[in-house]
Parts: sequence; C-alpha cells; structure tokens
Amino acid sequence: MQNKSNLEHSVREKPWEEKRNPFNPNPISKLLVLLFLGFTIMNYLPFYGEWAVVLLFSVFFFLNGFRRTALFAPLVFAALCFIPGYSAQYFMPVPLRILFSFLYIFRLLFLPYLAGSFFMRTSDVGAILSSMDFLHIPQCISIPIAVMFRFFPAFTEEKKAIERAMKIRGIQTWNPMQNLLYVSIPLLIISANIAEDIAKAAECKCIENPVKKTRYNTVRLQIVDAVFLFSILLILGLSYFGVR
Repeated sequence: MQNKSNLEHSVREKPWEEKRNPFNPNPISKLLVLLFLGFTIMNYLPFYGEWAVVLLFSVFFFLNGFRRTALFAPLVFAALCFIPGYSAQYFMPVPLRILFSFLYIFRLLFLPYLAGSFFMRTSDVGAILSSMDFLHIPQCISIPIAVMFRFFPAFTEEKKAIERAMKIRGIQTWNPMQNLLYVSIPLLIISANIAEDIAKAAECKCIENPVKKTRYNTVRLQIVDAVFLFSILLILGLSYFGVR
C-alpha cells in the first residue's frame, strides 16, 4: 500500500516537469514572438531595436545550452549591418548589386529567422502538440505539424550519415551535381522508410481514436514566458512608439 501511494503521489506531482529547462519558454510564447517579429520585415526596426532583439535571443540561446549560436548570432548580424542599402547599391556593378541584395534581404529576415531557429531548436514535438491542444487547434492541423517536426530532424540525421559513409569509403567529389546524385537517391529511399515508420508509430498510438489525448508534457505559463514576451513587446514598443 505504501508503494502504491508513493507511485500515485509521484504521478500526481509529475516529477519529469522539474527536469525542464527553467529558461525555456513554452512553444506558445515562441510562436507569438515569431509572429510579432514577422511584422518587422515590412516595418523596419531602428538600429538599436534590432540589436536589442539579437542580444535578447543570444541570452536565451546561451541559457538553453546553445552557446555557439549565442556567440555567432551577434557576430553574423554585425557583419550584416555593413551591407549597404538599396540606394547605395544602385551605383554598384550588377554582380555586386545582386550579391548585396541577397545579403540585405537576409538581414531583413534575420530577426524572424532567429525567432524561428529558437523555436525549432528548443521545442520538442510533445510540447508543441500540448501547446496546440491548449489552443484547441484541430487535429487536421496539429498532426501534419507534428509529422513535419518528426520527419525533418530524422531526414537531416540520415543526410549526415550518408555523407559520413561517403567519407569513410573515400568518395569525395567537388562536382555538386554528382554529389547531389550520390546523396539524393539514398535519401529518397530513406525518406519513404521514415514516413512509413512515422505512420506506423501514429497507428500504434491510436491517432484515429476521437477521445481526448493525454500528453506526457504539459504546457503552462511560467515566469520565463512573461519575461520573454514582455522583453520583446518592450523592445518593439520603444522602437515604434518610444525612443527614436
């Protein structure tokens, strides 16, 4: 009886939630931030606002264990700040104009890219599904998103495995088309196997059962979510309506 009561107490307390990184916001907060920063593509932030967002994401990347990204994100953005605008590119030769145009577009997309990268690298599938259940998103939308998050990481790992196998066998070519041929054909076969495995796993978990699903990971708002959202909203508010 004592063991049974201890087991019920441990399940009720959900001790696995204590292992979550306290500095990792839940996916709902990350999606909101990604949505907010998506508007900065058309409504440019001032220079100090861009740097504030980049440094904020660097801090959160560092707190979540991505120290290399936390270091390189400000360095990459600093390099992008030296890219001349469209007015200065008008007097450049055509090849340089094309190159700097692409780099300038990447700078405009850099803040949403940081938000998307932070969302992808710090959110697992269980937390994303729990977030969509919390928002009452229908399964016809949540299930394809979950499959996408399962498929692409496995796809990337298989691509790296193929490249390692080629390197071990001494297959090295500088021809990009030939290299693509060596990688693409095994990837097509592996992709079909990955998709079949995901479908089998979904069937084993009774995905077609209409009853309410229980999740291993639960979603709740924490202090880090309030800090994360408030910091972004404060930066955007000061940038658009405050300090100029």
